[in-house]
Amino acid sequence: MNWLLLANALYFLFGATMYVGTMWVLKLFLYPTWHGLSRDNVDTYFGIPTHAATRFFTAVVPLMFISGGILVWSEWGTLRLVPAIICLVGIVVLTWVGQGLIIPINVRIRGGDFADDTELRSLLKRWMLLNDIRFYVSTLTWAAIVWLLVDRGKLWETFA
Repeated sequence: MNWLLLANALYFLFGATMYVGTMWVLKLFLYPTWHGLSRDNVDTYFGIPTHAATRFFTAVVPLMFISGGILVWSEWGTLRLVPAIICLVGIVVLTWVGQGLIIPINVRIRGGDFADDTELRSLLKRWMLLNDIRFYVSTLTWAAIVWLLVDRGKLWETFA
């Protein structure tokens, strides 16, 4: 049974690492290049990457909900319940912001549903602000699963 709980935690770590990595790359490397997006190039530099990310996370995230629930259940009654709850709440918030607030903007931008490049930049600015929320929440979620694994594996003591 312990190996199943480890596999579960490692799956959540995988998903959280992919999420936080995507958000950090987005914020540090891609945002600065998007000031030059226009109707002519938005599909190449925005549409294709966001569509690919949506497909990937649509496959990974649903299992993270289950995994997060198992983390909470398996840590019930221990202090590790705190990071387990942060993991579960984190993936819920990330999904709510992504599906509820960001995907509709993605659809508008990818569909060319904006009057001109000024409106495109306005949509991108809102999109980036919402993704800043995901940047911080994904970082907290990743830190929580790492905290849980470090504590469970007694890694502080191992490296002390």
